[in-house]
Amino acid sequence: MKSLGSYYTEENVRIHLAKNRSKVKTPKHLSREARLYINISTYVTTGNREGFEHWAKLNNLKEAARTFNYLSENNLLNYEDFRQHVSDVDASVKAADQRIAHITSELSTQKVIQKHCDSYRLCRKVIEDCKSAKNPKEYRSKHLAEYQLHDSLKKELQDLGVTKIPSSEKIQKRIENLESEQAATVREKQKLQKKQKTLDIIQQNFSVLLDAPEINSDLLPAKREPVSVTRDK
Repeated sequence: MKSLGSYYTEENVRIHLAKNRSKVKTPKHLSREARLYINISTYVTTGNREGFEHWAKLNNLKEAARTFNYLSENNLLNYEDFRQHVSDVDASVKAADQRIAHITSELSTQKVIQKHCDSYRLCRKVIEDCKSAKNPKEYRSKHLAEYQLHDSLKKELQDLGVTKIPSSEKIQKRIENLESEQAATVREKQKLQKKQKTLDIIQQNFSVLLDAPEINSDLLPAKREPVSVTRDK
């Protein structure tokens, strides 16, 4: 430890460890839009409890204001409206999931079609070359595997709904479009999931707001029209 410098001497390390013991870990904020109220007893076991309690109370008032502003700006002060909003976001996430699954399935099918079409073209080339062969019967016998594969691929492509072999460029473009749509839908789902987390926090804080009138009165601006915040029991 001495070889690392004076900062790492045993005495200095012990001093820093002693300081760290009194530090209090604060919860990570899950969202910039809304944060959970801090449960003081959960995060304070040792150290400066009185100082942390003062900070936590101020923090909770700020988060209550942030929660109220979110609800007000989104016209969700009525609890039924808020629950419907949560339900709509949940439904959007499920719809995105279904869309992703559909695109993934279609993408897989198109890649199979692409592979079959490439092989079909090779077999088709072998069959067409038979026209210029000196001994067609011997040629077909020699390339029997290609003839059989040609027929098999043609049947599989028909089962996949392909009656006319598309060009390589057309299939590749279709695959690229599907991959682009898939990526966009995944990003949309991620945004919705982030919103779900925010709404979950808002919902928890909303319940505290409704059950803590003393916090409500501190949060509402003095020059503001009365606001009705209701929730069915």
